[in-house]
This record gives sequence, C-alpha cells and structure tokens, in this order.
Amino acid sequence: MTTTKIASINHKGLVALGLSLAFVASAQAQQLGIGTSGQGSATYGIGAAIANVISSETPEDFTVQPYGGTGRVVPLVDTGRTDFGLANILEVTNAVEGRGPFDGRPHENLRIVGVVYPFEVGFFVREDSDIQHINDIEGLRISSEYSGQRIIGSLTEALLANADLTLDDMQGVPTSGIISNADDFAAGQTDVGFFALGAGKVNEVDASVGGLRYIPINDSPEAEARMQEVMPQTYISSVDPREDLTGVHETMPLMAYDYILYTGAHVPDEVIYNLVGSMIEHREALASNYAPLSGLDPEMMGKDVGMPHHPGAIQYYQDNGLWHE
Repeated sequence: MTTTKIASINHKGLVALGLSLAFVASAQAQQLGIGTSGQGSATYGIGAAIANVISSETPEDFTVQPYGGTGRVVPLVDTGRTDFGLANILEVTNAVEGRGPFDGRPHENLRIVGVVYPFEVGFFVREDSDIQHINDIEGLRISSEYSGQRIIGSLTEALLANADLTLDDMQGVPTSGIISNADDFAAGQTDVGFFALGAGKVNEVDASVGGLRYIPINDSPEAEARMQEVMPQTYISSVDPREDLTGVHETMPLMAYDYILYTGAHVPDEVIYNLVGSMIEHREALASNYAPLSGLDPEMMGKDVGMPHHPGAIQYYQDNGLWHE
C-alpha cells in the first residue's frame, strides 16, 4: 500500500472518528424542560429567554414546555416529569409545605435555584377609562375564581385588599387563568384586567383595545399590611415608566413579590451550578430576549426565601460570595 493511500485512509478514519465523537457528545447533551404558563405570559417569556440564551452557553439543552398555569407545573417538577418551573414565592412556599391549593400534598422534592427578579403586577384599564386609581374600581367587572390557576385569584384578592376591597365589592366574572383573564378584558367582558408588567400578552391586549394603562395602588403602611394579610410575601414597589413597560405612563406604586426559578431534587448539581453561573454571566443577553429580566440581580439570587435551595445553587453562591445565610 502506498504512503498516499495510507494517508488518505488515516484522514478518512480521523474524520469518521470525529463525526462519531460529535454524535456521541450531541446524544449525551442533557435535555431539560422548563415548565411555564401559556405563550404570552411572563413565565413563558422568562423560560424562553433562558432556553434561547443558556442552551448555547452550557452543555445542556433547555426547552420551554407551556402548560395551563404555574400550579400545573409544580407536581411535574416534583416527580421529575419536567425539570424546572417558574412561580411566585407564595405558590412555591405553599407547594413545598402542602398548604393552600396544595393542601395535604407537600412537594418535598422541589429545590430553589434562585430569585429571578421582583415581579411587579397590577390592575389595568382601557386608556380612555375614567378610572385613575385602585380606589376607583369598586363595583366594576373583574376576573374571578381562576379555576385553573388559583394563585392568580389570591393575588387579585391581595391587590383588592390594598384598597380595602374584596371580591364581594366587585362584579366577579369567572375565568380559568391569567391568559383568559386578559382575553376577557380584550373582549369587553371585564372592566379591569390583571397582569404582570412587561409581559407579551399585555402588549397584545394594548394593541387590540386601542391602549391600556395600569392604575396606581395605595402606598401607605396600612394598605401594604392589608395586602400582606392575604399574601404575606407581597410588598409595594415604585415603578418608573420604561420603553418596555406597556401601560406605565408615570411613576406609580404597584404590588410586587419575588419570582422564583425552582427545580427538582433529581437534577444534577453540575447542571444547576452551570445554569446559575451562565444566567449571571449572560444576564444582559437574557434581558435582550425578555426585557423584565433586566431586574435579575446576582446579589439577590441567593437570598434566603425560607425553602431548601438546590445543592448546586448553594455551591455556586458560596463559591462566588453570593450566598445569604
């Protein structure tokens, strides 16, 4: 056999070996699901940003898996049928402790990855409405029950409590979840809508009704205390107008609470360690994908939220001086 032929065979062999190794590496890339609410929701926006940005920066492949509501994701993560979820701090606390909608069913396999950002929410009305403040909405039509997403009903009740109101003071219009609540408002079935600031669905509704605007809440200690009687982890946040915040035309107080990225105990430590590090390193890219993620603060990600963190997250925060004992 000639030297030229041997060289050709060796080259082909190396190419074949390289392709084989690439295939094995691709096959070994771990597929990880991020459970969210439906498309247009804030959780979908966060999950899509993580999937788009972090999948290209870590060995793992993250995929958004939309469900009917955040509460439906909780048992899927707990049992390992999906890997990550996004929810407000109260819902995760209720799930871990088996309270509220999860009464008697503690989800003991949930682990905290970190605080994503302060989640700001509020009531909104049509741009041409006479309603200027939360104190003006008594007796109006508002979404109620939230049969498929009970936690949103609790948030609505906390916000009403800010104005010393309850659902008995309103005309409740039963709905199933956060997306249907927005659709009902757009269809003229309710006078007051509820949603997180910066969500894609808000932009959609704004365009369909010819403009909407959020209404300020009371910022007194008494009003905040009434909110916290319904949902203890809520607080009042002053929100400034920004280009990415549809419906916020002036600085105003709104309700806020921490939004949490959580996972299951089945997810390996290395995956979580890499995920947290990549989110911090590439937070500008995350914010470019979903503007509210500009609120992601590395100093707050590892704060103590009264629930168990994933060991991989703890290790990253400790290694980088971000762990809150």
